[in-house]
Amino acid sequence: MLIVLRHEFRQKIRSKAFIILTFIAPLIMGATIAIPILISTINEGNDKQIILIDSTGKLGRYFTVDSNKRTILQNPGSVKSQNPSFGPSIHISIIDPVMVSANTLDSLKSQLLQKKIAGYLLIPPGAISDSNITATLRVTNANDFTVEEFLSSHYKDGLFAERLKTSGIDPEFVQRARKGSEISTLKVSEGKETKDNGVGFVGGYITGMFLYISMLLYGSLIMQSVIEEKNSRVIELLSSSVKPIDILIGKVLGVGLAGLLQVSVWASMFAAVSFFALPVILSTLGAGAGNIISPSSFIYFVLYFVFGYLMYATLYAGAGATVEQASDAQQVSMPITLLIILPIIMMTSVIQSPSTTSSVILSLIPFFSPILMMGRIFSETPPFWQIALSFVLMGVTFFGVLWISGKIYRTGILMYGKKYSLREIFKWLKYS
Repeated sequence: MLIVLRHEFRQKIRSKAFIILTFIAPLIMGATIAIPILISTINEGNDKQIILIDSTGKLGRYFTVDSNKRTILQNPGSVKSQNPSFGPSIHISIIDPVMVSANTLDSLKSQLLQKKIAGYLLIPPGAISDSNITATLRVTNANDFTVEEFLSSHYKDGLFAERLKTSGIDPEFVQRARKGSEISTLKVSEGKETKDNGVGFVGGYITGMFLYISMLLYGSLIMQSVIEEKNSRVIELLSSSVKPIDILIGKVLGVGLAGLLQVSVWASMFAAVSFFALPVILSTLGAGAGNIISPSSFIYFVLYFVFGYLMYATLYAGAGATVEQASDAQQVSMPITLLIILPIIMMTSVIQSPSTTSSVILSLIPFFSPILMMGRIFSETPPFWQIALSFVLMGVTFFGVLWISGKIYRTGILMYGKKYSLREIFKWLKYS
């Protein structure tokens, strides 16, 4: 078994695919986050000009004052607003409705089509008094949510304030009355309270998706390895000197150690980046974001990775022994893949209601535990006995899966020439 383990470990860590995936994959993942931000930052210099025609004569000024939502910079003849998220600056120029004619609107449409302006907003005369009347924004790119959100929020604020005045209500009084009406959410756990701005949901999904991808990846690697050795008849030589069950265990543990090494490299790279990026993360998501990388969460993550890998890798190895061609592997592995996909589908409801009976039961099902229990840990840490019970159940399940896969593996690796039905595979379990 140790010989097989050492062989599988060395073979995997020396392969070009392993080396590339270990060091390039984190860079690719980082690039998917950094590139959009970089592009948005570059686009900050691409100012967008918006023309505003306010026929009410009252709402235009709400686009030229600080609404406590954005930084407003006064410019000659226009107003420049910098969106708080990454994106371009927005210039607003107001045209007196008295000066507007059919030719003016035609000119604005022509400038819009020539990309000289990003859009123009028309506010009808009765917008304040008649709730059925709406303003109209004309743009060439309806997917530019930066512009739309900026104009919409200012328009709504102005409309709300003017309608209050029409009803004899002081808008400043309403503003003062609404101050302090927000609810601050604190997550209560044993001995401490922490602010949670949704970081638990994010943390649960990140770890769940990572476990999902890693179990699929390493399970597929083992299945592919079994099929290749079966086709090359190398397995016949190995089985003559090593017990099939020892080959199976050595293969699972060897690839597993390579996987742990890979995850360790990723974790080290993540820790190094977090050392510099953590202040930005905390300032964006709040201090509660530190819980995502807390020591206890990391330890649980590693343990669930190990147990999840052992169960699924053993299943994939047994499934690989039943086929000869890689083209048949997908069909055989579909039930196993479904077991990994199901907890991802259930993740949202479990994170939102982690203490319900259904969530507890689902998270204790061994094949679902690695993903769903991690989601519960980030959302609302369950009692320790439930976490401990999940490990016990996963351990028992692993040995049960090992026994079944060992029976299938022992017979399947030496069977050639045809596809085997489930009935025949079940017969293999009866062989002594």
